Amino acid sequence: MAVSTDTIVGPWGYNGGNVWSFRPVRKINEIVISYGGYGANPIALTFSCIKADGSKDTITVGKDGPDEITNIDTVNIDGSDEYLTGISGTFGIYLDNNVLRSIKFTTNEREYGPYGTVDETPFTSNIPSGYQIVGFLGRAGYYIDAIGAYITHN
Repeated sequence: MAVSTDTIVGPWGYNGGNVWSFRPVRKINEIVISYGGYGANPIALTFSCIKADGSKDTITVGKDGPDEITNIDTVNIDGSDEYLTGISGTFGIYLDNNVLRSIKFTTNEREYGPYGTVDETPFTSNIPSGYQIVGFLGRAGYYIDAIGAYITHN
């Protein structure tokens, strides 16, 4: 039996912050997007999956800054048939930093977003047909400086 290996797409963005990675054993089933009012602030993301024992495996990136979080949206990837197939968004200047300003998640069933301020430099994952996103990686400090994805063949 062949073992599936991940491929990395991206990361898109810039070199600030520290490297982070989230590649859970099970499917990501929840993404929480936090950002400031009127799109004024950068985005923070929390990725979660439910482990075999029922507990959550979670990582939050880009939420260490002093900015006020006033909007929280949650993407629930329901059921065993729905899975992530793409991400897109924009990077732009915030307090003299190039950071993630908007993001949209795409599954095999629908699109979620965009969340945040859609401005400046766009990116899109262009994941090949037959692949799905199984994790995320990038760079972050106070803000998300770069984001990419682990993909694997369905």
